[in-house]
Amino acid sequence: MVKRKISKEKYVLAAVITLTIFAFGVILGFVLDDWRIDSIERANKEQEVNYMSLQFQYLYLSALTETNASCLVLHTALDDSVRQLSRSLDEYQAYRKDTTINVGDYLIIGRRYLIDNLRYWFLAQKSKDKCAIDLVNILYFYSAKHCPECPDQGTILTYFKKLYGEKVLVFPIDVDLESSESLITILKVRYNITTYPSLVVSDEKYEGMLSKDELGEIICDSFIDKSQCVP
Repeated sequence: MVKRKISKEKYVLAAVITLTIFAFGVILGFVLDDWRIDSIERANKEQEVNYMSLQFQYLYLSALTETNASCLVLHTALDDSVRQLSRSLDEYQAYRKDTTINVGDYLIIGRRYLIDNLRYWFLAQKSKDKCAIDLVNILYFYSAKHCPECPDQGTILTYFKKLYGEKVLVFPIDVDLESSESLITILKVRYNITTYPSLVVSDEKYEGMLSKDELGEIICDSFIDKSQCVP
């Protein structure tokens, strides 16, 4: 009888320890997730300020007659902001994969990144026309859920972004957010997007996976000055 009592106490103690460890893990998960969300939201706020600055620069340039030097500054600032947004987006996507807790919060943040991407894309389009910048803008429609080829297409896009630097700007559009963000539907209808991956390069649509050679030729053809094309 004594041995049985001691055995029960051991089971109770083990259960308490297990629950304590589990509870600690859950609390730690919440704390870590909240820290990640706070970090991403700070990056969102910085992007908001960057966009406001670029938007004012564009408006200011629109009021000037001589804009060549200022257009160069605007182009460089736009490229820096887009690259910073891209890094923040990569961080957000990595965090989102690791969470099962704050799914709703990450959905809202994902929509915010999408809208920021489209605002920069629209401003880049207007700046290209205003300043006659030899620039290639690429909208990249992808799906993490329904497109096994999309990671490969993303790798090829990253290659050309590194190759051409500020001459090529890539704006990824996560179509998995379409049910909560109607802007995606508007763009899909505008460009008649039906499969993924799909690219819109200088307002021309290309559906399906593009090889490195195919995309390189498309980007080169989109440049005004063909001499800058890399073979």
